Amino acid sequence: MIPGRGGGYIRLPSTIQELNQSTHDPRELPGPAMKRKPIRVNWDELEAAFDNQSSDLVYYLDLVTGHVILDGEGEDPGDEDDPAWTGGESADDGTRAYVEPLATETKVEWIRRYVAESGDLDPGVRERLVEALRSDEPATGIIATFRDDPEAKDHWYRFRDDRLHERIEEWLRDHGVEWIDPPPWA
Repeated sequence: MIPGRGGGYIRLPSTIQELNQSTHDPRELPGPAMKRKPIRVNWDELEAAFDNQSSDLVYYLDLVTGHVILDGEGEDPGDEDDPAWTGGESADDGTRAYVEPLATETKVEWIRRYVAESGDLDPGVRERLVEALRSDEPATGIIATFRDDPEAKDHWYRFRDDRLHERIEEWLRDHGVEWIDPPPWA
């Protein structure tokens, strides 16, 4: 028996079998839920993690330090004395949150929104983007269109950055993260 958070005592299982059969969930203990302290988010690292295009790299946000942790191919072996080093383990231990890179579908949806919402977009550029979106491989046509029109490309990246920043802030709120310093784009 150990003291519980809300008073009283909690009986611990005495055997492995009893532990496996236990329906007790420690998150349901009486008393107030543990609240995380606000953290100093490394905004540049977090933005790069969300923008990650490599399936070989996996990113986590350290919910204690605000640093972004990288696991995957191409990473330095690490220094065991470095508190951000994970030793290659990718399991979530409650102090890290997995950063899922943007899905291709999300990016294509953002392009659709960009075409629909950009009233000052050149009609020729708009038509080329619409054609690209209708194709089986939209990325090829979109890239070609922006390569031929740097002004439209710059406008698209500003639009895209705004969506990315909204996604990052939403993700942080969904993970219960409060930040100390506002993001640089705020």
